[in-house]
Amino acid sequence: MKQGRPIFDADAHVQEPHTMWSDYIDPALRDEIVTGPDSLLRVGGHPTVDSWRTDHLSDEQRREMRPLEMIEKYGDLALRHFDPAAMVEGFDAEGIDVAALFPSFGLYVPWADDLAPELATGLARAYHRWIAEFCSYAPDRLVPVGVAPLHDPQLTAHEVLRAVDQHGIKAFMLRPNPVQGRAIDDVAHDRFFSVVADAGVPLILHEGTGARVAATGADRFDTWCGRHVASHPLEQMLGMASLVFGGVLERHPRLKVGFFESGSGWLPYWLHRMDEHHEHWGHGDYPELTLRPSEYFARQCVISTESDDPHARLTVESVGADHVVWASDFPHPESQWPHAVDNFIGPDHAGLTPDDEHQVLWTTPCALYGLEP
Repeated sequence: MKQGRPIFDADAHVQEPHTMWSDYIDPALRDEIVTGPDSLLRVGGHPTVDSWRTDHLSDEQRREMRPLEMIEKYGDLALRHFDPAAMVEGFDAEGIDVAALFPSFGLYVPWADDLAPELATGLARAYHRWIAEFCSYAPDRLVPVGVAPLHDPQLTAHEVLRAVDQHGIKAFMLRPNPVQGRAIDDVAHDRFFSVVADAGVPLILHEGTGARVAATGADRFDTWCGRHVASHPLEQMLGMASLVFGGVLERHPRLKVGFFESGSGWLPYWLHRMDEHHEHWGHGDYPELTLRPSEYFARQCVISTESDDPHARLTVESVGADHVVWASDFPHPESQWPHAVDNFIGPDHAGLTPDDEHQVLWTTPCALYGLEP
């Protein structure tokens, strides 16, 4: 609780142990996971992250995939490798009651474009075993979010059903990038979307700069700053356009979709631009669409905002507080912990009304993740 109000962090992150993938994967796939001569985790014979991101790191940083500033910022929590007890202590310091937990290294490991489909799905299965066990430490506070690499959408659909049924996974992260030449709206993915919708869990688009995938900006920048500033919002914008114009939201009206960790200021502009283009050319180019792009968003989608997002109020005014959630990004270095909540609430910060704050910080994420408020 913070100032007498409940707080739901819609997008926090675990820090998976380096050995988790080999410890939890099916034994038949274990030999595919090794530590290479460059101290980087390799899966299927390839590094899990682009070399440009790691060339400057020390062996310890490569081995742990954890920058030293994590210890400088979080101290004992980082030294304890952000185990479940440390995560709960971190949330207590913020006044966060419930948090949805996304991966950190799982933003990269199971998504590499050249992975064999059975291996990509096996990595997802390993992660689901581990994250369910992790969240069992405090099941009323820690919400497990799974991963859904689409190298073989049929295998992934089966894993979604298994993970929901056996592990209680409450949502699935999907990178917005193309996979093996297929955009996310490819009709080959339709059974996957149907399974997710029928399971009643949301699909959350979430980028992660540095993965070995086709990402916006990777062909123009060779720095973290350049690639990161481009990939997160632009991949989300393209992902949203794909889901709308590709007919995914039309064909799957019960599918709930989130667009996370990309700021929110682009959303009103992008919805306006898509509506405008749909009005002029959509009837000829996409005759199967029965709604305007902004109407699909209103029916099925949410976006996340952060403590330093200066556009939160504009976004809430544009799409409504029932379509916006708040996220801390804890314990990544960019998080404003332990003042992330304080920096968001109140008239001097995001500037939302008390009712809108309550929706963004509690009722909207509860509805998204299917939890009772």
